[in-house]
Amino acid sequence: MSEPAFDELLRRLVAADVRFVLIGGLALNAWGVVRGTRDVDIAIDPDPENIRAVAAVVSAVNGYVQGPESIAGSAFSIAALLADGQRVLINTDLGPLDVVQGLDGVPGHAELRSRAIEIELADVSVWVCALEDLRAMKRAAGRTRDLADLEDLDAAHPG
Repeated sequence: MSEPAFDELLRRLVAADVRFVLIGGLALNAWGVVRGTRDVDIAIDPDPENIRAVAAVVSAVNGYVQGPESIAGSAFSIAALLADGQRVLINTDLGPLDVVQGLDGVPGHAELRSRAIEIELADVSVWVCALEDLRAMKRAAGRTRDLADLEDLDAAHPG
C-alpha cells in the first residue's frame, strides 16, 4: 500500500451516503489537536443498508480484513463482519479504516451522532464526535497515547 489517502477515503464514504461519525485521531485533529494517525476511525449506523454501503466503498478500493485464519475481501464478507456489531479493521488501498463498534466506552452511532458536530474536512462535510464523547472514549481506552491525547485536548479546550 502507498501513503494513506484518508481524504479520498472520507470523500468516498460521503459520496456513497454512508452514515458515520468520525472518532479517533482525525477527530482529535478536528478539535485542534494535531497528531499523526495510522487509520480513519469511524462509528457507523448499523442499519443493513448502511453496512452494505460501507462494504461497497471499501471493496472498491481493494479492502480486506485479515482474520486469524482467513482473509475477508469481498463486499459480502466484509458486510457480514460489520453486521456482527464488533470492531472491524479494514485495510484498503487508501489506508486502514477502523470501524469501531461494540467496544466498552464507545457509544453507538445514534448516541454519538446526536451530539456530533458537522465540519468541512477533505472538501466534504463529515460528522465529528462531540468533544466530551472524544474525551470519554480516550479515558475509557486508557492507553498511554490516549492519556497524552487527553492532556492535549485539555490544553486546547480548558474546562
